Amino acid sequence: MTDFPATTRSRRFLGGLSLGYLHTAVVILVGLWLTPYLLRHLGQHDYGLWLLAAQVVLYLGLMDLGVVALLPRDVAYASGLDDERQEKLEALIGQSTRLVLWQTPVVLAGGLLAWWLVPTEWAALQWPLLLVVLAFVATFPFRIFHAVLQGLQDLSFLGSTQLAAWGAGTVVTVLGVALGFGLYSIAAGWIVTQALTPAVSWWRLRTRFPEAVPARLPSLTLAALKAQFGKGVWVSLSQVAQALLNGTDLLVIGKLLGPDVVVPYACTAKLVMLLGNQPQLFMQTALPALSELRASAPRERLVEVSTAMTQLMLLASGGIVVLVLVVNEAFVTWWVGAARYGGLDLTILLVAGMLIRHWNITAVYTLFCFGYERRLALTAMAEGAAALAAMLLLIPLFGMSGGAMATLLSTCIVALPLNLRALVREQDVSLLTFLGPLRSSALRLAIVLAAVVALVSIWDIRGVWAAAGSALAAGAVYALVMWPMLFAPPLGPMVVHHLQPLTPFVPGLSRRLLREQNTP
Repeated sequence: MTDFPATTRSRRFLGGLSLGYLHTAVVILVGLWLTPYLLRHLGQHDYGLWLLAAQVVLYLGLMDLGVVALLPRDVAYASGLDDERQEKLEALIGQSTRLVLWQTPVVLAGGLLAWWLVPTEWAALQWPLLLVVLAFVATFPFRIFHAVLQGLQDLSFLGSTQLAAWGAGTVVTVLGVALGFGLYSIAAGWIVTQALTPAVSWWRLRTRFPEAVPARLPSLTLAALKAQFGKGVWVSLSQVAQALLNGTDLLVIGKLLGPDVVVPYACTAKLVMLLGNQPQLFMQTALPALSELRASAPRERLVEVSTAMTQLMLLASGGIVVLVLVVNEAFVTWWVGAARYGGLDLTILLVAGMLIRHWNITAVYTLFCFGYERRLALTAMAEGAAALAAMLLLIPLFGMSGGAMATLLSTCIVALPLNLRALVREQDVSLLTFLGPLRSSALRLAIVLAAVVALVSIWDIRGVWAAAGSALAAGAVYALVMWPMLFAPPLGPMVVHHLQPLTPFVPGLSRRLLREQNTP
């Protein structure tokens, strides 16, 4: 069998992560122009309908029962084996492909049912949504190629492909809207993006990793079927729960308060969503490497690495919270107008929910690598059900802020405590010992955030330049306060290791790294 890429896990991870961040930066910059463009040409009502349609498509993606979602982790684990790698990969990919093909007719039935159930007041969405549903079903089996490449950690190529496909879809959308095709334009752009990614992924798999492509699809034994669906069903339930958390707020707000209210809620949450996805992208990119590490390293090493990732992720998340609190009102006002800003209270709830979810996400990914699919699914379902119940109660009472409040409460009360309990049990330590590396960071972060909230409450930051200056000042204070936490163990030794190559080029860096490493 031809060897898989000889690059280290770190290089593959960093290559994929850098392209992921480049993709995000481009999406943010283009999105800053694209959203006002769509609002101007489509109107707030039709744009709100498209936001709701995106959630419908998200729900359709949950019908694979976790088969595709599990594939990157399982492929990465199999590629970490020495003697049985080729045999395991071919069997895994072949069986997963056959399962996805069997599921496609069910997905078609589900998609047509979702289209048929579109409310009459969403009539403008009916036919564009049908095109999207049919395209989704047609490309459903081919998503497996992207998942396999992700498991093989061909992350740089995947990042380039996703960026190119998104760019092509955006061009189609902009041209279609300019020509007056309305919601059909957005649907066409989505279809182009949806089709290009799996097509290019298939070509890459055939040319770069031909040995991983089975010559024929193996027959499925009952034991293999039970094993695949046994794990996949739990992952699928987790995805359903995540959909309840990440998209249902828009649907509930749209149903209870109307599509017009969806737009200011989405615009206020836009910066939180764009920046808040960056730490999560870090964990998603790291998942194949963690899974491969699980096959080739002691469990203690995996726990150490995941704890370091938790520290780094929370440091990044805290910086995002500070930035969003300072600039969000000015950003939304400049971007789409002051009328579409949901207020400081909504912003605080959104960033608080993001921070808590980031902490929870690191626990989820670690437990997932340890094989806790069933527990994670049950926890996520409980969290999603609690969020939905809270939305139905709080949105009528508090308006759109009730949606953000509901997701925050469900994570704090249900998901995070249960997942932390599982991690503590897995590591066989007390909760206080487990939280030890995070204690000092949490205290420093709480002080900074309290000061920033007090500042934005009494000081009206208006204009792009005032917001930019305030953000730089707040970021500098945050960096100064949190800098020592970057060198706290177990993260500190890893940071020092990766910064050592820079010491010949940065005067004083060697002494600074040594001092920080030796600081208790």
